[in-house]
Amino acid sequence: MPRITIRKPEGPIRATVHLPRSKSVSNRALIAASLAGDLSCIDHLSEADDTRILYQLLHGKPRVLDCGLGGTTFRFLLAWACVQVGKEHVVTGDPKLLERPHDDLIHALRVLGAMVERTEAGYLVKGGRMEGGTITFDSPISSQYLSALMLIAPIMDKGLRIEWRGTQLSRPYVEMTAKTMRHFGAEVEVGETLIDVNPGRYAASLFEVPADWSAAAFWYEIVALADDAEVELMGLERDGWQGDQKVARILANWAGTLDRVEGVRVKTWMPEVPKSLPPIVDLRSTPDLFQPLAFTMAALGRSTTFAGLDNLASKESDRIAAVAETLSMMGVHVVRHERSVTIQGALRSHDVTWSARNDHRMAMALAPLALVLGSITIDDPDVVTKSYPGFWEDLQEAGFEVDRSDA
Repeated sequence: MPRITIRKPEGPIRATVHLPRSKSVSNRALIAASLAGDLSCIDHLSEADDTRILYQLLHGKPRVLDCGLGGTTFRFLLAWACVQVGKEHVVTGDPKLLERPHDDLIHALRVLGAMVERTEAGYLVKGGRMEGGTITFDSPISSQYLSALMLIAPIMDKGLRIEWRGTQLSRPYVEMTAKTMRHFGAEVEVGETLIDVNPGRYAASLFEVPADWSAAAFWYEIVALADDAEVELMGLERDGWQGDQKVARILANWAGTLDRVEGVRVKTWMPEVPKSLPPIVDLRSTPDLFQPLAFTMAALGRSTTFAGLDNLASKESDRIAAVAETLSMMGVHVVRHERSVTIQGALRSHDVTWSARNDHRMAMALAPLALVLGSITIDDPDVVTKSYPGFWEDLQEAGFEVDRSDA
C-alpha cells in the first residue's frame, strides 16, 4: 500500500495556505441550486471528492447515483431523488457507505410521502410530489438526516416541521443548512427544538463558498505544536457559518488568531498565564474536531477529556476507536467511556507505519505529529482527497519534508 513520510521543518514555519473551500457548505448549496435549476450560480466549489461526485451526479442526473464513500452526498441525493417528479433513480455507493446508518432518514422520507425501496443495488427511489407535514427525530445519530429533509422541504406541498428532541448532535450544521437555504429564497426557522420550512420555491442566486474551517483545524494543530509558526489561512472568516471555527477558541492558548483582510493569521502563542483547557471539552456540536484536538493535546502532554462523541463510531472509520488505539500504541493512556474519551501522558516515537483507517481526517490529524516525533509515516495518503486534495503539497510548501512511496 502507498505510504507517506512527513519530517518536521528545520526552521520556523512561515506559510501562506489557500485552504480548500468548505465541502459541507458546497454540498448544501449544490442541492439548493439544483432545485432552483441552475448549478452555475455557485462560485468556488470545493474540490473534495464528495463535492466533485455530487456535482457530477446533479449535473448529469444518471439513473444510478453512485456516491462512492460520501455520507453527505448519499443522504442529500437520497432526499433530492425523492422530489424528482416522474424520475426513477438508484442511489448507491461503496459497500462501506451502505453499511452506515441511514434507516431513520429513509423512514422519515417514507412518512412524508416518498417512495424508497431497499434493493441489492442500493436504494430505488421513485420521485414524485411529497406532501410534507411533521416528522420527529429523537436524538438522531446524524444531523445530516435533518439537513437532507430541510433541503427538499420547500418543494413539499405542506412544507415541513421537524421536532428535534433529545440530544442534538452537530447543531451548527443544521444552522448552516438553514443559512444556505435562505440564500436561495427559502423560508426556514430553526428554534430550540422545532425546525419550520415553509412551502415555496428556490431561486438561483450567486453564492460563494467560504474556505473550510474543518481543514483549518489541522493548521491550528500544526501551529500549536510548533516552536515558532506563523501561517496565513487565506479566505478564512470567523463569520459563524461553520461550527468548526470553535477550534480557534479551544486552542487559543497555543495558537493565537488574528483577523486579516485576506483571511486569518495563526501564530504560535506564548501567553504569560499558564496554558490550560477546561477539564472537559464538549464536542457535541463539532465532532470533526476530535481527531486534531486529541492528537494536539496528547502531543502537548495535556490530560484532557473529550465529550459529546456520540456519533463518531459511524463515520468513515470508528473515529473513537481509531484515535484511542493509535494513541495507546504511542504510549498515551486512554480511557474510553460511553460518550467520551480521556487521554493522559505524552507521546513516544515508534518506527512504524501508522494507519489512516481509510479516513481523511485521521491522516491529516496524524501528520502534524512529525513536529513532536521528528517524523511520522502514514499509509493511504490519497485518502485526503475526500476533503483536502492539496494537503500534502501545502505541508511541503510550509517546510515539511514529504516523501511518498509505494512500499
